[in-house]
Amino acid sequence: MKARRALWLFAFLLAVVAFAAAGCGGGNEEGGGDTTGGGGGGTEGKTVKIVSDLPLQGSDRVQTTQMNEAIKFVLAQKNNKAGAYNVDFEAFDDATAAAGKWDEAKCAENARTYVDTEDLVGVIGTYNSGCAAIIIPILNDASIAMVSPANTYAGLTHQAPGTESGEPDKYYPSSTRNYVRVVASDDNQGKVAAKYMKEKLGASKVFILDDKELYGKGVADAFEGFAPDNGLEVVGHEGWNPQDPNYRALMTKIKASGADGIYIGGVSTNNGGQLMKDKVAVVGDNKTVPIMVSDGFVLSSLFDEAGADNVEGAVGTAPTQPPANLSGAGAKFVSDILAKLGVEGLEVYTSYAAASAQVLMEAIAASDGTNEGVLGQLFKVNTETVVGPMSFDENGDPASKVESVYLAENGVWAWQETVSVS
Repeated sequence: MKARRALWLFAFLLAVVAFAAAGCGGGNEEGGGDTTGGGGGGTEGKTVKIVSDLPLQGSDRVQTTQMNEAIKFVLAQKNNKAGAYNVDFEAFDDATAAAGKWDEAKCAENARTYVDTEDLVGVIGTYNSGCAAIIIPILNDASIAMVSPANTYAGLTHQAPGTESGEPDKYYPSSTRNYVRVVASDDNQGKVAAKYMKEKLGASKVFILDDKELYGKGVADAFEGFAPDNGLEVVGHEGWNPQDPNYRALMTKIKASGADGIYIGGVSTNNGGQLMKDKVAVVGDNKTVPIMVSDGFVLSSLFDEAGADNVEGAVGTAPTQPPANLSGAGAKFVSDILAKLGVEGLEVYTSYAAASAQVLMEAIAASDGTNEGVLGQLFKVNTETVVGPMSFDENGDPASKVESVYLAENGVWAWQETVSVS
């Protein structure tokens, strides 16, 4: 008797639960009846989270603040929705006040936070390649997608001149790639810079400097690797210590070497302003002894750090198209975000942060809303972004690669030319 009564009660409860489910979700009055678009059935209204990981302290802040605004702008245009999913966004800082730039321990701490955050499916970042080398493998173990708007160190995705043994495999312990970038890598930048140094600046003997970081040394090594093919003799290659108060002894050594050109690989936050000051004071102005810098120096903040006169005439490269050269949706994005921010110009990576957000949103929209689902769609992305069509090769590098050359002129980086690289 008790068993029969229990069975009846169980059946009654099942009926109540079924009725409640039908009443609450079956009609889907707010979201419409179709929940299959972009994410499979039963996912309508689910909220997923994405974050940015950028240095928000130090001189990089001028650039990275704009990058975060660009990401938020893209999400707002889509009403913070990717297909069937609501998308929550949070900006993380990978810099510390003590360092005044990105910090290794902070990068690792952020990565562990992302792994422990429920429904976090993607990271936009990093800005610095050294930070990426720390974060990628931690996220890789958790199948979290990562899209970088600015990392250029080649070894993060493939072997090239200047990369280290074991790269890039050591960044992907699961053996499945979880990382793409929307800009070309340093091997392309080194190739373009070496050719330009010889053919356009007329140098024949070059001294190379790097800031001893993963990115800076990587791009400097890439330049050195392509120098002989372009008729350049490398008369020296040294790293500088960002903690030094000045670099007059180093510049005296460069002058004594007979170098008629200098190449710098690194980021200006590593005391680059002082380096530029001492170069002009000891070696000569940037037209008499031409100097080329990598994209980590192609920032408006360098003119404040070094003084515009000490940057005048310097030439820089960056794996980006200048905002003024974008057309169509890209031109509209530039116009709209300039008006929103109330500034006269965009930094070189701002548009690429927007493109990274567009790529990640596309992957989320096509997924089932899980980490694995988003990651499974990441390498399939083939979409129009504000910087043009974007798709990726099997390494995670953009299928279409460009490098632009800029001249420091009257306190701004003036675009000179953009070349496509294979």
